Amino acid sequence: MEQQTAIFWGPQGSGKGTQVTLFKEYLAKNDSERTVVHFDAGAAIRAFCAEPGYTQEQVRKSVEKGELQPDFITTSLMSKMFISAMHGNEHLIIDGFPRTLDQYAIFDSAIRFYSREKPAILYIDISEEESVRRMLKRGRADDTEDSIRRRLAWTKETFSHVVELLRHNSFYRFIEINGEQSIDDVHREILGKLELNG
Repeated sequence: MEQQTAIFWGPQGSGKGTQVTLFKEYLAKNDSERTVVHFDAGAAIRAFCAEPGYTQEQVRKSVEKGELQPDFITTSLMSKMFISAMHGNEHLIIDGFPRTLDQYAIFDSAIRFYSREKPAILYIDISEEESVRRMLKRGRADDTEDSIRRRLAWTKETFSHVVELLRHNSFYRFIEINGEQSIDDVHREILGKLELNG
């Protein structure tokens, strides 16, 4: 199997996290010779918040308010992970990053620095109505329809610039995935469009 570099994107409720897990399991089963390096921006911030320190405390307060973290925090977490985990022969999975133009510039420089070939942007697309329906179904206390629609509007406004930039960047393979299928069908579509055996 060729070395894989897969960047998973999609709106809230797209099932991105589930598909990342399934893809990691597929790689582990079908190419056990390589390790899988996985960067999840949200998980990295949560782990950072669990550490002691003044900066961590400021990030914790910001996270509790539901604010977006400054680019220097998220890009530094990504950079630290890359520097410690990359060794040249690994599969690389990125979950939900980059989200802003400034993050994109740092991310793109790292992908090129590590000579990652044919990096794939896997954009799991679902409608806003489907996103709202799925997120309400989770039953979280802070997930009201209004708050969900506000988050979706913010995501669309800020994230769309990065999506369009990468959609038209020939260095990357921009692959749209129909997220309004069963979990297994989404997984099969991802493998098929990456030209991997199911």
